[in-house]
Amino acid sequence: MVQQLSVQDELIIVDSSDDDYLSDDLINTPNVKYSKTKIRSAAVQRNIGLDQIGDSSHLFFLDDDVAPESNYFEKCINILEISGAVGVSGVALNPNASVLRTYPEGSIGLYHKLFLLDSKKDGILLKSGVNVPVRDYSDNIFDVDWLIGCSGWLTKEIGDTRFESDFLGQSLSEDVIFSVRMSEKGRLVTVPSIVLSHDESEIARPTKAEFWKMWMVNRYRLVQVANFGLTGKIAYWWASLGQLGILCYSKAMKRMYQQGSIKGLISGTFAVLGFKQ
Repeated sequence: MVQQLSVQDELIIVDSSDDDYLSDDLINTPNVKYSKTKIRSAAVQRNIGLDQIGDSSHLFFLDDDVAPESNYFEKCINILEISGAVGVSGVALNPNASVLRTYPEGSIGLYHKLFLLDSKKDGILLKSGVNVPVRDYSDNIFDVDWLIGCSGWLTKEIGDTRFESDFLGQSLSEDVIFSVRMSEKGRLVTVPSIVLSHDESEIARPTKAEFWKMWMVNRYRLVQVANFGLTGKIAYWWASLGQLGILCYSKAMKRMYQQGSIKGLISGTFAVLGFKQ
């Protein structure tokens, strides 16, 4: 059910589902722009939405498996105004998760830090192309290097900035790359007290092989967009080696290993190096 929109509000829905799921209610709802696309790509769908922006001063991206709290939009707009930022996000929490994501301690945390796979600094984008989330669940405003896909922006600052149109499916890291481009225009902030309920959809999720291939290919694009140069390339491959070690260890010890993960990471490596498979 679509909430009642005010006169100045506009809802843009970009739908890539099967035709059987077309919603007449949405199509015929005032102030709703409903677009149908056959392209299964989160990045392309966001671009379609961007190209239909009207005269609104603020723009918000949401996914179909995310539910914002009741005053989500007001909070985001207020933060944008008081912080002078061009973009803001809250944190997306899975209501079914029993434990919030924390920084790994002990030898596990040291390994991740050594291989540039994680950091204790919230919201940082590492030279390896790994983006670290905000894990401090306070009311503070955090200056960050990147924002999650479900975020709010000053429309006037977006201009011709777009998402990676060649990223298909889940489009892993498309939100990070977009926000890195936007960070050149101003401040990015995350406020953990702004909460979105993210109950991940199981529909059209990538296999583990597909996920790890995207992790390699899209992260390499991110390092390039962020202009990390030679340092970034070295850090990228160093982190990739570290992740391979984790996957091999998990497989050998039969600990949370998902079939196809190593194959996907290797496939992604060949793709980055330009080898046809």
